[in-house]
Amino acid sequence: MKREISVEAKKAQFIVEKAMDDITRGTRKVLMDYVSRMYVTSFAKAIVYLGLESEDAIDLLDNMDYDTRRQVEAFTKSYQKSDAQVISEVEHIVTSSGMDFTDDYKIIKDNIILSGKAFAEETVHNFQNETPIFQKKIEDCLFSFEDFQYLDDRAIQKVLRDTDIQELAKALKGASTEVQSKIFRNMSQRAATMLKEDMEWMGPVRAQDVDSAQANLVKIVFRLSNNGDILITLKEDIESLYI
Repeated sequence: MKREISVEAKKAQFIVEKAMDDITRGTRKVLMDYVSRMYVTSFAKAIVYLGLESEDAIDLLDNMDYDTRRQVEAFTKSYQKSDAQVISEVEHIVTSSGMDFTDDYKIIKDNIILSGKAFAEETVHNFQNETPIFQKKIEDCLFSFEDFQYLDDRAIQKVLRDTDIQELAKALKGASTEVQSKIFRNMSQRAATMLKEDMEWMGPVRAQDVDSAQANLVKIVFRLSNNGDILITLKEDIESLYI
């Protein structure tokens, strides 16, 4: 025999089911809004990066339905190609695609110096404007942390004056013997000893922290070079003195 449900029980069941339904529908709405918004904003950032007037961007917009296109075009007004948000989004998209340009960057690094100073400067400038997500990569083609060994002593000393000692210790953890020797040689004996002790006490350092520290030191080199305070010297420059 089926038990009869009281009015209060029915009311409680209705309230519970409605609350659960509200949660379910609310969650789905938030997710749909998020996906829709992320889709539109991601599209807008990619369009801005490609250039609103480019054929690629126009083709993409032409293939969208009216409402989506209108939303994308509205969002593009909020961004510039050089914006950190745009570069981050495009970098994530390209990295996620699995594209690997290692060989191309090796070709550039091996040949950029030989191409001539004027050509190298103009080409790098144009590349950085056209493909800003790889600005650090192209800078590494011109100068990398390992190239510290080719800087003259005066340049090294100026870089060290602008460098945090802990940052330097991390950077040297992943450096070659040549780079370490060059750095230590341009410090006082006491300062070099303290730095070596810091490196020893620091223990193992994550590769990403080493890369970050080295990148920061390279930025200092570029800043000082752009200000005219130092001259960047590369292996090719050193070798040319003996030809």
